[in-house]
Amino acid sequence: MHTLCAIMILFSISPPFLLANSLPSARSDHSAMSLKVRPDDDATREAFDRFYNSDYGPAIQDFEKSLKTHPEDPFATNHLLEVVLVREIDREGALNAELYLGTDFLRAKRMFVDANVRMRIQELTKQALELSEERLRTKADDVDALYARGVTRSLSAINEGLIEKSWYSAFRDALGAYNDHKRVLELAPNYSDAKVVVGVYNYIVAALPIYERVVAFVLNIKGGKAEGIESIREAANAGGETSVDAKTALSLFLAREHQYPEGLSLVHELYRVYPHNFHFGFSEANMLRASGRIPEAVAAYRDLLALGQRGAFPQARLERAAIALGQTFRDQGNDRAAAEAFESVAQMAGADREQLTRTKLLAGEMYDLLKERDAAVRKYREVIATSGDPVEAREAKRLLKEPYREP
Repeated sequence: MHTLCAIMILFSISPPFLLANSLPSARSDHSAMSLKVRPDDDATREAFDRFYNSDYGPAIQDFEKSLKTHPEDPFATNHLLEVVLVREIDREGALNAELYLGTDFLRAKRMFVDANVRMRIQELTKQALELSEERLRTKADDVDALYARGVTRSLSAINEGLIEKSWYSAFRDALGAYNDHKRVLELAPNYSDAKVVVGVYNYIVAALPIYERVVAFVLNIKGGKAEGIESIREAANAGGETSVDAKTALSLFLAREHQYPEGLSLVHELYRVYPHNFHFGFSEANMLRASGRIPEAVAAYRDLLALGQRGAFPQARLERAAIALGQTFRDQGNDRAAAEAFESVAQMAGADREQLTRTKLLAGEMYDLLKERDAAVRKYREVIATSGDPVEAREAKRLLKEPYREP
């Protein structure tokens, strides 16, 4: 998932348009994508399957086993570094690529990471860099070493940005990753895995307004959105170990460009192959909604909630699905169903105070539209009592005086 890390610093082509009610169940049989991985051993292949199913603990164990067998391989070290880092990002609810498609991530709250985990991330980063740079001292144009160093720098960028909140170091490492992989492609144009970071950066920089490029220090990165998308598409189709990352990024960018059929086909494949990855299922539901396929989106959100309640996802974010479902109902004028969806968030263990406050306010608005003023007032009072956001508290106080009306 280091492509998501690249996005953060600047979360089978099956027959298209399958209905949402055919999404995989918790017991779905599936086969991992046949990725060309390095080191090419059973432990690494099994680890990738577990990793992309968000089963981080066993994935870490498998990557550790591979690293013990290949202690001098920077690829093996990078794999372990990546899953340790992504586990922390997902645990904090920050594995959300949409947040990072501009500079909003600069205002994201600092993540709390255990001191021992932070130390391990730093040690693995140092180890991976040393392994790559030792090879580069022997052979400056070693494309594998250049590629591996670029991956390490990309992972270091997200660690510096989200965990350490050291933005200068984060941007420096991100640009270093881009430059390493750009150099790989100059030396070996068919090195498909290197096309992902280069393509992602080309797309993002082309999509950013000029003032945000200045903020991100990326004016020296050239390219365009179409060029970036095509580069990522080539990596997605090549079957390398970044092909899952490439498909993830490609589906996101295609959705931003309103190219929904291909984007939906990609994300459906990812969710079919990795049915325990909540983020893939949630992305498919969101894309169905964005493309106007509302009944299918509603079915997909409900399916996610049902699967999550049965324990299908090691890292479920069911509150996100409930909020999105409520917003979908609200957009359709189904205020009762929207209120019920927003109210359900309070029963979900993963919801934080900000989400709880927000959904209480939204539920209150729905009750006002339903002419159930007593229920609305209860929600607004709960917001005032629990909100840490003065803006929401002020809005709740205003709505206590005057019922909510649609703008």
